[in-house]
Amino acid sequence: MKSLNHIIDASTPYSIFKAYIDSYSEYVGLLKFGWGSLLIDPELKEKKVLLDEHNIESTPGGTLFEYFYQKNDLESFRELLRNLNFKAVELSRGTVSISDNEYFNLISQFSTDFKVFSEVGFKSPELSDQMSPSDWIRSCQLSLDAGAEMVILEARESGTAGIVDQDGMIKTPLLTHLASTLGLDSILFEAPVKSMQAHLINLFGTDVNLGNINLQSILPLQALRRRLRSDTLLTSLMSA
Repeated sequence: MKSLNHIIDASTPYSIFKAYIDSYSEYVGLLKFGWGSLLIDPELKEKKVLLDEHNIESTPGGTLFEYFYQKNDLESFRELLRNLNFKAVELSRGTVSISDNEYFNLISQFSTDFKVFSEVGFKSPELSDQMSPSDWIRSCQLSLDAGAEMVILEARESGTAGIVDQDGMIKTPLLTHLASTLGLDSILFEAPVKSMQAHLINLFGTDVNLGNINLQSILPLQALRRRLRSDTLLTSLMSA
């Protein structure tokens, strides 16, 4: 298994963005333009060209999909993806309500033209905490059966929802259950803060897929993966 670093960019000036990508591109597996930022970022095209030059896959955030879904204008969303040469897309229903049947069909439709990453879990801590382990398994399996490449487990940029409860505690028993049922290769854990990153590396090994990592944390995360920080020094390696 090769680890996937899922990096988020939403408000970084191009000069800074370029410096991080030029320096650390080998540690970036997938870059997400967070929120609906690509609609308002005047430097989006330059950033996208830079990523393409470095062969870094990129995707809009799931919120942008929900924005167009709510407007009942997914054809414009598809056109936007094509015009910007996106090969991957993130679909979610963490804010907007979409039935299981419709969400399954949407993933199936988009997966014919794009690599689909499906985000599972609510952005509301209250709603996420109401999800039982079977709810999580069912939602993840639905996405994978529909054609999603991988499921992204929600934690928000602040690490305050989804796989983290309202008190800020990581739902470790849930995560181990999901990993044993679905397999780690199918899961990307959102882990925007160091404590979550270290916990998941210690729990699942150095190759665990981690997401919602900001640009400034690319190198610190790699140090965690390489066991070069005290937080993960004693972690067993999943691969050399």
